[in-house]
Amino acid sequence: MRLKPWSTDLGTNTMLNHHPSKNGFSHFMLKEIYEQPDAVQTMVDSYLDSPGNVVLPDFALSPEDIRRFSKITIAASGSSRHAGIVGEFMLERMTGLPVEVDFAGQYCYRDPVVGENELTILISQSGTTVDTLAALREARRKGSKTLTICNVPDTPLTLEADATLLTYAGDEISIAATKSFTTQLTALFLLSAYVAQIRGKSPATECAIHELRALPELLSRVLGTDEVCRHYAEDFARNRDFIYLGRDIDYPIALEGALKLKEISYIHAEGYPTGELKHGPSALIHEHLPIVVLAPRDANDAGSILRYGKSVSNVREFVERGIPVLAVVAGNDSDVSKLTPFAVSVPEAPVLLQPILEVVPLQFLAYHIAVLCGHNVDQPRNLSKSVMVE
Repeated sequence: MRLKPWSTDLGTNTMLNHHPSKNGFSHFMLKEIYEQPDAVQTMVDSYLDSPGNVVLPDFALSPEDIRRFSKITIAASGSSRHAGIVGEFMLERMTGLPVEVDFAGQYCYRDPVVGENELTILISQSGTTVDTLAALREARRKGSKTLTICNVPDTPLTLEADATLLTYAGDEISIAATKSFTTQLTALFLLSAYVAQIRGKSPATECAIHELRALPELLSRVLGTDEVCRHYAEDFARNRDFIYLGRDIDYPIALEGALKLKEISYIHAEGYPTGELKHGPSALIHEHLPIVVLAPRDANDAGSILRYGKSVSNVREFVERGIPVLAVVAGNDSDVSKLTPFAVSVPEAPVLLQPILEVVPLQFLAYHIAVLCGHNVDQPRNLSKSVMVE
């Protein structure tokens, strides 16, 4: 077991004897963050064979269906939609197919144009989310093939879709999505690789699939950021506004990090693409508004190196203005870490797998801030695990 039970209720790593179902953790959310390596390992074991091919047993979409697809649309809500935006990058880069991501609650009402040979992917932890189910029915009514990515079998969403990809995350009690989110990202990566296998995969895709086997162990290492995130939470918990920034595939993780903070700490936070900040939101920035910057780097990817250089420049500018910056970096980063005292390092990984690692420190940060604020972490106000009424 990779789980290491400890609590920050009193600001120290204290073993607690709480409800047995929490396995000694102070909250279900913290327990479920620590379960992520095992959940992802289950997915890798379930869908990746020994030679490194993605195998989807009893998958209802035939290779002929997949070869005919001309476009993919993803519809989801909340964290699932953020996973879908990450999936947009994965699918487009690994398969060459155009991908569009929509809010499920928008898709089912805007009379979407559905083309011939289109696939619509619906993502939901519970499989009962009302607007996602409405989006599925709208897509089917217009002739699209449908695929649901879901954590729970035998739900309305899985029963009505043409095909299902289960995430095997296990029970997620906390309302804030953690392991359901990282397994959705893993499912989208596996789906992208599967479609690429059938349509013709690139060397970059083969390399990323090879690295997938190491992902659970890398996630286990990321759990080591818990303590530093708890420490930084003490510095940032008094702030009432945050901005999260990420470039390219990191942008939806900025959205997810901001959502986590909003959900459980009730602190206002917004996520933006890093390059968008100067197109208006910069006017909000001041010394009491922290900026969380996702600035990983894949040394084997020229685009990643270019984006990293721009992010370093951005961080330098923020720091020179006296703005507190918390950066999530990769490996033995030296450039960003020299600029800000608040840096969290995750292991290096290929670009398409980085989001699965870098979201974990953001989960920890939101959790520890919420605990310091004295809130009900597992059952935040006005929220439910499955949205059954629009």
